[in-house]
Amino acid sequence: MNTIIINKILMHMLDFEHRKIYHSQNFVDMNETSIDYYRKKVEKALNSPTMKELTVGSLHEMMLRCEKMVESDKEFIKQAHEITDKLFTLGAVIEEMPNSNVLYVDCYKNGERYMAVLKLNYRTIPMSVVEEGNVRITKQQVLPMMGSAVDEAIIMNCDQKQLFLIEKKYTIDGKPDFYLNPQWIKGEEKLTDKQKISTMKKVIKKMDDIYNVNDGKALPLMKQEIQEKIDLNQPVKPLEVVKKVLEKDYQAQEESEIMMKDLGIGEEDQIQSLSLAAMDICKLVLDDEIEVKLPIEEYLSGNRVEKIKQDDGTYSIVVKDINEVIVK
Repeated sequence: MNTIIINKILMHMLDFEHRKIYHSQNFVDMNETSIDYYRKKVEKALNSPTMKELTVGSLHEMMLRCEKMVESDKEFIKQAHEITDKLFTLGAVIEEMPNSNVLYVDCYKNGERYMAVLKLNYRTIPMSVVEEGNVRITKQQVLPMMGSAVDEAIIMNCDQKQLFLIEKKYTIDGKPDFYLNPQWIKGEEKLTDKQKISTMKKVIKKMDDIYNVNDGKALPLMKQEIQEKIDLNQPVKPLEVVKKVLEKDYQAQEESEIMMKDLGIGEEDQIQSLSLAAMDICKLVLDDEIEVKLPIEEYLSGNRVEKIKQDDGTYSIVVKDINEVIVK
């Protein structure tokens, strides 16, 4: 389980509507009212499946800023001011850029120190206002909800010298595009955790279709293997997991390794952020859009769910030992 400890947070505001930047000189007071919101946002960012690692040099601007931010509170505030100014310069030329709060976070994740820049884009909600006796509907800008994903972030692992991005597309020169990496960071992108999982599923399914290694149970076995590694606090390496699932067939293992590497996943690549709940559940999607969800263990054991092939070539699914059926 990921453990995140927050040391301090500084918050600035980017007001693109009025072309103003509001720098703060003081760290956020994380009182009982606000601490849950800040903690949730930091967790959402550092555990985001869309967070992608960028390959940059040790002398890259953001890595040097990270080193400075560790030195002292004074340097932390100074670097945060300069990064805010850079974000404003980049965002000011994008027409649809929303106003936002920018959180600068000094924290630890699983014992490793991180400096994170979280850009919390405002959303608009309709509201009623009364003016001179008349009621009208207008829009109000508010911070994103506590449980919503973080749209944009620059995340630096101080100990491992790694840089990660969460990016959002905006209309730039008439077409949707990113701006943080192309116009500023300019690092070489690695696959996101979400893309790695998708690639693993694609390769395993193809190998299972060709070689019938696990009789249609390859994807649940993949989830089970990932879950076991998480439970044992072991690194989740996609290539290692895929080869383990296909271990019954040497040819399938060899071809899967070639496919994974061709798709950009090497032996040392890891998955950092996972939804543990998603790893526990197996979903059976039928051709008539009916879905059946059940625990992975139940599906793999076959004790509670049975798939029976009928004489006409269709299948029946039998769920056994049910004490009660609740419609939700």
